Amino acid sequence: MDSITQGVLGAAAAQAVLKKRLPQGAGLVGAIGGMAADLDIFIHSASDPTVGWLFHRHFTHSLVFIPIGGLVAALPFLFLKRFAGYRRWVILAAIIGYATHAPLDMFTSYGTQLFWPFSNYRVALDWIGIVDPVYTIPLWIGVIWTARTVQMRPVRIALLLTSLYICFGGWQHHRGLETQKQLAAMRGHQVQHARVMPLPGWLMLWRSVYTANGQLYADGFRLSWFGAPRVLEGGSADLTTFADLPASAQASAETRRRYEIFNWFADGLVSPMAGEPNAFGDMRLTVEADSLIPLWGLQFDAATGEARRWNPAGGQGRDIGKALRDLVFGDARYRTLTDLNGNRIGGG
Repeated sequence: MDSITQGVLGAAAAQAVLKKRLPQGAGLVGAIGGMAADLDIFIHSASDPTVGWLFHRHFTHSLVFIPIGGLVAALPFLFLKRFAGYRRWVILAAIIGYATHAPLDMFTSYGTQLFWPFSNYRVALDWIGIVDPVYTIPLWIGVIWTARTVQMRPVRIALLLTSLYICFGGWQHHRGLETQKQLAAMRGHQVQHARVMPLPGWLMLWRSVYTANGQLYADGFRLSWFGAPRVLEGGSADLTTFADLPASAQASAETRRRYEIFNWFADGLVSPMAGEPNAFGDMRLTVEADSLIPLWGLQFDAATGEARRWNPAGGQGRDIGKALRDLVFGDARYRTLTDLNGNRIGGG
């Protein structure tokens, strides 16, 4: 999730375990530990756009790296007089904070290499958005309350409530997959690969992406906490393979390497960009639920085959005010599966 939430969770976990052992610093140390894994964002290359995709949520997010990462996060505190008599607890608080980072990230849609160096599989459970105030705010309240009162109950209650919220995200994800199956069946599609991913909000708006017969289909779901799921039908695009790249790109071993990294990063959900020559996008992550315009991709030079990062022209922004209104009051474009099926039958 976002680094602020990671810091608050790290602080909450450290307080819940060590507040009595480290009364004046458990939250602070845990917060630094909770954010430290995201230092991998500074690993990038000006000439190779795939380096950032490869190394973000890589070794710093691995379970085996937790003790090392926690120790590194603790180092700045070990030389402060304030913590002179608490060094072992400082190290433990930093490790606890660091240990919360990757498990929280795995519940999002980006993908986290928990099992590196044994596997480069990107764990992405799709249970919660990368930003979700309903998860973050209770943690803030618990951390501040415990810091001011030295009572551990508030932060422990906050951890319990937010953990239950993530479990609720798992239930919503299940509902989304069932809705996706029904929608694909209505269209006569045999699903080959599928993802249902939460958008920012309170686990109500979701993006559905699935592949069938060489095509990728994107739709929006509104999964109200109470009531039937509703669908905003999107569009479809061709599913890209390496053979769809320009001949110059196919002839380059370096371009093949970059494409394979990009395809692995995008979980195979790659499609060509309409109106953008030789540009291919990661269809997992878009601003709008039903959109076929992703946040990023790769574009290949037809003459040289060189691969460079592609971003939507002018940037891909979202009308935050409209998004909030749609979230609170609904969007009339969303229809129930019953309505959609009835329209298909009625339309012949």
